[in-house]
Amino acid sequence: MMLGIDLGNTSTAIGILEGTKVKRFWRIMTQERTSDEYAVVLASLWQRDRVPKSRLRVAGICSVVPSETAPVAQALRDHLGIPTKVLDGTADWGIKVLTDNPAEVGADRIANAVGAFYEYGGPAIVVDIGTATTYDCISARGEYLGGVIAPGMLAGAKDLWHRARMLPAVEIKRPPRVIGTTTAACMQSGIIYGNVGQVEGVVRRVWREMGVRCRVILTGGWAAHVSKHLDFTNVLDPSLTLKGIAYGLDGTLRTRRRPATRSARGAKRSQSVRRGRF
Repeated sequence: MMLGIDLGNTSTAIGILEGTKVKRFWRIMTQERTSDEYAVVLASLWQRDRVPKSRLRVAGICSVVPSETAPVAQALRDHLGIPTKVLDGTADWGIKVLTDNPAEVGADRIANAVGAFYEYGGPAIVVDIGTATTYDCISARGEYLGGVIAPGMLAGAKDLWHRARMLPAVEIKRPPRVIGTTTAACMQSGIIYGNVGQVEGVVRRVWREMGVRCRVILTGGWAAHVSKHLDFTNVLDPSLTLKGIAYGLDGTLRTRRRPATRSARGAKRSQSVRRGRF
């Protein structure tokens, strides 16, 4: 079994994988910790869920928080005795990165692209809704083409209630109606449907540039809030980044998996997608 860790700005996803199947999944808040503290946190999760550490043969980390990358890696290698690889934009992911400077592409974005291509085929767009909302484009041949970075749902909401002094902090959830009749409902509608509209607008523009209405896969901590409200078919895969880490760690998984390219028609017929108009 493998351990995958996706260190994000707001939260950190941790998964135990057998091949690319996620057997255990945890999400913890990202915060400054020492290697000792990370070792205690990880060991307590495994102990609580009865995960035998002896079965963890390798760990992979992708991180957008440089200050926390080294303590996590040290905790795994030195305190827990697990061989660990930090995956970045220059690693051998099994896909070509066609951006101007591959080294500057976030490892989580490449992991998303790898997971999408080997799990669902290309061409595809991955929308990762976290602290930032990222859009990553994969060609039919599995090439990483680049993408879009936009403010995330929580970042936008926090900016709204921090900068507008008369507006309160509200729970991020879908209100009963789009047209709110209270300040809180108005804000919730704007947060949810504003992000829905952003995703719909960006995806359609990307479709036009790519020249194909390709499959759209959503992931990230806030993706479930958006996925079911989109007016086109989409796949919701909360574990996509961890699956990408598994493909990046173990090249034999990529050779065993033959991603089939799918046209828009093939994507439309898929049974694993959310409802909506493609």
